[in-house]
Amino acid sequence: MIAVFLYNILLIVLYALAMALSINYFLRRKQTLFLLITIYLLFFIFDNAIIYMTEFINSFASSYNETFMSIPVAKTIIYVVNAYCSLLIVNNLLKRKTSFFQYGLVVILTLWMSMIPLLQNSATKVWLYYLPNQLFLFYLGLYGWLHLRKATDFSAARYFYTKWVSLSSIVFGLLILLEDTYVIYQVDQYTILNVKINNRNISEDIFSMLICFMLLHFLFRAEEEEKQAVVEEKEDVQFQLFCRHYGFTQREQEICALLLEHKSNQQIADEIFLSLGTVKTHVHNIFIKLNIKKRNQVIEVYENFHKSGKINTEVSSAV
Repeated sequence: MIAVFLYNILLIVLYALAMALSINYFLRRKQTLFLLITIYLLFFIFDNAIIYMTEFINSFASSYNETFMSIPVAKTIIYVVNAYCSLLIVNNLLKRKTSFFQYGLVVILTLWMSMIPLLQNSATKVWLYYLPNQLFLFYLGLYGWLHLRKATDFSAARYFYTKWVSLSSIVFGLLILLEDTYVIYQVDQYTILNVKINNRNISEDIFSMLICFMLLHFLFRAEEEEKQAVVEEKEDVQFQLFCRHYGFTQREQEICALLLEHKSNQQIADEIFLSLGTVKTHVHNIFIKLNIKKRNQVIEVYENFHKSGKINTEVSSAV
């Protein structure tokens, strides 16, 4: 029981961490994708909390299982919200609009889970209740995979995460269905005198953990890329101010940037498609403006320019 308790705690902590980072990213970027992910993870936590209580509180388990067999409101809400959010998330990743057909699938899913509980209690009734959810997950994975292969305007990161989310949905849609089938027909009991349900699906837990780990990796990677972009933008501004201070022409700016990268005259000529003689002339003019005679002094002047505080004066005058 201690292992099960720790397992539940770790799951909730993982969901909560991923959700907190998603909320933070949404508040900073205002991107709908992260709002949808936040809601999706919130219902992961809600679902896991209910399952946890059925495993540790017998009175709650009995009451919940009886309610589930007649009016499974909580489970239906969880599945419908997660189906709707996952649909929008996949379309957001694919940069596609959600079609009326897909909205219709969510409506059919909702109606199905609302009507199945009216059947007579049996293992088949429970299996039919869960069936469309796993099929819907499989459909989303297949839909994402097929449309991803047609995409041409994806960044490497978006392609990577969309691909793995799609593949995970295909694989785990089938695994969850297989596990449900075995547990419902071989482990659970649905008799008039005794209703005993195993509410946890390990395959579903593994799928949710994979989604969380992919999200965490994506958010940390995005954070690093954002910081790098800020640094590069700052360096670009500093370089522009430096060039403006010394009155460089556009071509001299290009060559100066390459000089700061320790490029030789021949390398510069090859990179910007100029003759060697033309490059030498521009380098000579840069040396005159910087009042230097050696190539390595370009870097010294550049570094001293920023250390001297001249950049602050340049920024103020620009404003």
